[in-house]
Amino acid sequence: MDITVEYTAVIEGDPQAVWQLLAAFEDMHWHPQVNSSRLAGGMSGRAGAVRELSLTDGSTVTERLDELDHARMTLTYSFRGDPPIPVSTSRTTVSLQPADGQTAITWQGGYGVADSDAALLVTRVNREMVWPTTAQALKTALDH
Repeated sequence: MDITVEYTAVIEGDPQAVWQLLAAFEDMHWHPQVNSSRLAGGMSGRAGAVRELSLTDGSTVTERLDELDHARMTLTYSFRGDPPIPVSTSRTTVSLQPADGQTAITWQGGYGVADSDAALLVTRVNREMVWPTTAQALKTALDH
């Protein structure tokens, strides 16, 4: 079954400054749950780039940049290899919008899952853990 999960956070900071961090797809040094990140394939800053993230829990996540639109401040990526959540397919779009001197960040993920239990888990992990933590990490990075 296919599901869509969405989450929006508003953080202090200029959208262009937030975009500079997000658009450097293979560089997530600013995220506290990422020990290291590197370009594992493709060309930096271009669709087709693959990043490999080594996380603080010892796991590794591999993601491919599918689309990058600097004018619209939107990027789309998907998991490669063995995803960290129970999905058979994934496609997540992150978009930025100005919001009264702040930045609204929206994640919209489309996932293929086996059943309703997997759907609930994927929804909870993204909405309650991954995306809020990433929004907070972006805010913290901008404050430094």
